[in-house]
Amino acid sequence: MSNYDSIVIGAGHNGLVTAAYLAKAGRKVLVLERREVVGGIAATEEIFPGFKFATVAHLASGFASEVSADLELKKHGLELLPLDPLLFAPSLSG
Repeated sequence: MSNYDSIVIGAGHNGLVTAAYLAKAGRKVLVLERREVVGGIAATEEIFPGFKFATVAHLASGFASEVSADLELKKHGLELLPLDPLLFAPSLSG
């Protein structure tokens, strides 16, 4: 059995940022997530066959630029795109 310095429960965006900072500080980190998808509200999920939806990613503009810079997220592929439209809310009545 491996030994860890820290265990993070939940691989949402906050858990992943926490784990990244701990690892950057030299800690051995285990991240546990019950779902098949990581990223929490920053994840893109297929809510209907063939239709992918960013669950609450429109709030990502509030993502701290300091965190992005500290963890070099752009270097690792992070790209925040402008949302147009800002919100799409389909309903059964059209």
